[in-house]
Amino acid sequence: MTRLLFLTESFHPVLGGGEGHIRVLARRLAEAGLPSIVLTRGIDPAWPREETLDGARVVRVGPAGRGRGGKYAMVGPVLRALFHERDAFDLLVVRGTRVLGLPGLAAARVLGKPVVMQPEVNGELSGEVYTWGTRYHVPAVRRAVTAGVRLRNLFFRDADAFVAMSRAMAREFLSAGVAPERVVHLPHGVDTDRFRPASRSERADVRARLGIPETNLVATFTGRLLRGKGLVPLIEAFAVVAKEEPRLRLRIVGSGEGQTLSVEPELKELVGRLGLPDRVCFTGRVDDVADHLRASDLFVFPSEFEGLGISLVEAAACGLPAVGARTGGIVDVIEDGASGLLFEPGNATGLASALRSLAGDPARREAMGGRARQIALDRFDLVDSVSRYAALFRELHA
Repeated sequence: MTRLLFLTESFHPVLGGGEGHIRVLARRLAEAGLPSIVLTRGIDPAWPREETLDGARVVRVGPAGRGRGGKYAMVGPVLRALFHERDAFDLLVVRGTRVLGLPGLAAARVLGKPVVMQPEVNGELSGEVYTWGTRYHVPAVRRAVTAGVRLRNLFFRDADAFVAMSRAMAREFLSAGVAPERVVHLPHGVDTDRFRPASRSERADVRARLGIPETNLVATFTGRLLRGKGLVPLIEAFAVVAKEEPRLRLRIVGSGEGQTLSVEPELKELVGRLGLPDRVCFTGRVDDVADHLRASDLFVFPSEFEGLGISLVEAAACGLPAVGARTGGIVDVIEDGASGLLFEPGNATGLASALRSLAGDPARREAMGGRARQIALDRFDLVDSVSRYAALFRELHA
């Protein structure tokens, strides 16, 4: 039996694609005979230090608190916990390498455990993620960061495997000097039975439950409301198209509450300033987005820096055509012109054009939605994904 330990900066009840992926994966792997521990940070002191969730044992260490510094301050407690749990796991999976990559790798080597690196966003091995979107994203600082990251990568390469959730990530790993045989392209999977298109009657029922008039044309975003998700350009683009299409509504499903990079207050202020409060709905935190997707006509995913985007895959599984930024793993999900439309990241004009095109063409939306569903079935099925993860972990532990 192979026993796993997932090391991650954040986990349930934090709501996000990465956190949700680990939770589902741990449950499915346990059902396949690979039990898991999830070692993470207890951001809220009210959260239990230890609990069992969906068959996985969750261990939370300090320090509590919402500030970014807590991610770095957790390194010491994480190392102590790894040594304390050394007899309870056989293989370490580091989810997100920016803070926990080197400590996790070092601990695994001291303990004699195989280790798998799984960066959560593109740019972790190139170094771009460290300055992108900040005032430090200037040539001199970028050169210094790149030099430091290259030095760090000399140690990273010793990991037993690197899981790339997108083709862009796989290319990045190879460019960083990771041996090709250690790079595994393994996209996240979604439950395509749970995330599925709604029948006409189901759609009517869901819309009635959510208070959405049947005559509305609904564009939806799901995810955390954070800087880098492209949400300001989304609202700016929607404001333009909304003047031309009176039926169009935008639903922003999710929250940025408690997140250091939250832009939720800024977004709500922008919506008010543009006179859109009756056209844009902020749902707040939603634990199950499936019904919100099935009530929608199209999906919008303007993220400017994205490893893959589990929200986008869920929308595709629900048969929604999508408008997305041409970056990271988004291009693995959206076939431009076939299952959706791509635009350049941060370009509100291009986003507005794509929204306008789909809003005005129901036949095209239907055809693209059908292709999106097929892509989800072919490339992102959860059963296949879990099977491949289980095979990888067993092989490394053999």
